Amino acid sequence: MRSLRSLGNSYWAALLALVLPVAQSHAQQCVKTEGLNACAIGKAQLKQYDETSVLLTNLGTTGQDGASISLGQATDWTAAFETSSKDPEQKTTFTAVSDGAAISTTTSIRKGDSTEISATFTGAGAESTYMVQAYRQGALVAEVRNVLTGQPAAIAIPVPGGNGPSCRPYYQSVDACRDNCFQMQYNSCNYCETRCPRPIGFHNVHLEQAHLGACRWVIRDTIRPVILADGNTVEADELVLTEEVRASGSYPYLSFERILFQATGGTARIGDQTIGVSK
Repeated sequence: MRSLRSLGNSYWAALLALVLPVAQSHAQQCVKTEGLNACAIGKAQLKQYDETSVLLTNLGTTGQDGASISLGQATDWTAAFETSSKDPEQKTTFTAVSDGAAISTTTSIRKGDSTEISATFTGAGAESTYMVQAYRQGALVAEVRNVLTGQPAAIAIPVPGGNGPSCRPYYQSVDACRDNCFQMQYNSCNYCETRCPRPIGFHNVHLEQAHLGACRWVIRDTIRPVILADGNTVEADELVLTEEVRASGSYPYLSFERILFQATGGTARIGDQTIGVSK
């Protein structure tokens, strides 16, 4: 199998120069969790948090500190994560790596109560585009096509009024959720009984009609208003960002072997991973 896109493209070569050397810098500081090797990258410090997750500390402001997780030859991956930062702006990036090359990223930038979500894809270099689909409790509520790689897919904004979330964060206990609910003075704390699903996933999508592969990120959260790339606002708890594949600029890659998780400020935790492996 050959899954490396052309590295002659200056746009993508610049991104590789940023991500991959950093990913190798702390390869010696590793732990095994859930049978997977997780290694610190950048200036991050990494240690086992519990039997299913790792804790990252010493996350600076560059966005290059985090962890590299080796997956073998995976076709699907999901994970739970949380970040903790007192900075007014906090950035989180996930990068999928195939044959040693970064093939796609998704980035979330939190500013106050709002979060901007974007993605990059590489099938057509700087001209790559992707589709944004918004779901609410499993039902498709909106779709936007031809979003340029790197451009925002959506901006998640605060839930209006005294309405609480639809579920508690994956790593939050029921008691901690109720404490937060009382502090926020939501109308009801019943949402604390429902745990949110794993908030991040990356998948290879095989397009039968074109015999081509595409990257897809799935981002899950509590139900909240999101402003999509076309300016429309909908309520959603899941965003699906799928590469729009062009036969002239893409190849049928089949798997990916690593995920990079990078964040700014404070600490971060990642774990409870699920993996689909190539046969």
